[in-house]
Amino acid sequence: MDPILTNSIEREAILRCQQGDQEAFRRVLDFHGDHLYRVALLITRDASLAEEAVQESLLAAWKKIRSFDLKREFRPWINRILINCIGKMTRRLKLPTAPVEEALPVADPAVSPEDSTLNAETASMLQSALRTLSVEHRTVLVLRFFNDFSLPEIAESTGWRVGTVKSRLHRATAALRDAVAASEGFGEPRLSGEEAQS
Repeated sequence: MDPILTNSIEREAILRCQQGDQEAFRRVLDFHGDHLYRVALLITRDASLAEEAVQESLLAAWKKIRSFDLKREFRPWINRILINCIGKMTRRLKLPTAPVEEALPVADPAVSPEDSTLNAETASMLQSALRTLSVEHRTVLVLRFFNDFSLPEIAESTGWRVGTVKSRLHRATAALRDAVAASEGFGEPRLSGEEAQS
């Protein structure tokens, strides 16, 4: 669908939401539901926690929808609500380590078995490396590289300053690189675990 038309339909649906139309909110979810779940799953590393975070964030978004400024982009706004919900959850409990295969793209059947094996190995290595990072570092990497957010969009989604986003992105990338190197036997990661400094 044409992006301009999609944006127009989305904005019309949001406007109707602001007038109390719950059916229009379902239309908004069609645009963003899968994206929110994928982000939550990559950050929390747990399917049930991701679902809970998405449900909480959607409820919060519905309650706050009248305050949304239609001149702004909706995705960073709803991402910020999601990330705040995840933050509350991580303060309530220590998130367990779990596979995140469900958040990764399905293999292309046109890809050769050799390439498919390499892609699977790479995905597995990245999953393992991501698990070693702090929530803040996973968040900035997921938004930047899995969702192609700009630095200002990440700042708006997280509530961090752009300078903080740059710093965390730099440190998270270095930590991920070190974790991948360590998993391949090339050394120990400099930053790892939930206690990694951001």
